[in-house]
Amino acid sequence: MKSLRIRRGILRQSLLTLMCMLIGFAVVTQLRTYENIANDVVKLSPEQRAELMISLIDRNAATEREINGLRQQNDEYRRTQSNGTSTLDQLAGDLNRYKLHTGAVQVQGAGVTITINYPLRAADVIALTNEVRNASAEAIAINGRRIIARTRIEEDDNAELYIDGEIQHAPYTIQAIGDKETLMGALNRVGGLIRIWNEIDGVDIMIEQTNVITMPRVSNLPEFRYAQPAPKDGQ
Repeated sequence: MKSLRIRRGILRQSLLTLMCMLIGFAVVTQLRTYENIANDVVKLSPEQRAELMISLIDRNAATEREINGLRQQNDEYRRTQSNGTSTLDQLAGDLNRYKLHTGAVQVQGAGVTITINYPLRAADVIALTNEVRNASAEAIAINGRRIIARTRIEEDDNAELYIDGEIQHAPYTIQAIGDKETLMGALNRVGGLIRIWNEIDGVDIMIEQTNVITMPRVSNLPEFRYAQPAPKDGQ
């Protein structure tokens, strides 16, 4: 019995830690998107700026919904923890789901594969991953690298693209696991990034539905030296 209580305590603390990480990751992703797009917006035409503004409003609303949902779940887990109503099986199942979200485990499922044979800027890649994520993609990978909110997508002074410090070259293969029809509809919508890019001379983009996509776990999971789950009130 004592061993069971210890296991429950460990699972509860692990789950709360992952919930806090997800909230932080969502906020960081939103800030990084605005920072990168702001650097390139002056190069866009008035029509492209208007389309970008609409897209940013949609992404902001989706991110806010995600953050609020995670906060509500976090509050619910804290309540069930204090009431002692969580079961070991429930906690284990929830922990596995959040491992999927944070990239801690390999994932597999149906989705779409996008191939782009054209040099992309960091802001382009960030905008595309956000557009795919807002279309309810449950996991994303670029050139075989798992993409999570903590992933660093950046470029050097020569506009060379880097993902987590590794240089990436065209053609780019972007894979997303989720409902295939929903993802295809979102990617092909009027005013979306794919439609805009297809109007640029020399851009070659192919999107196809894929029945089985396998993505690796994140190779550089964060290590927390200072942040720890906060104790319950009164402890």
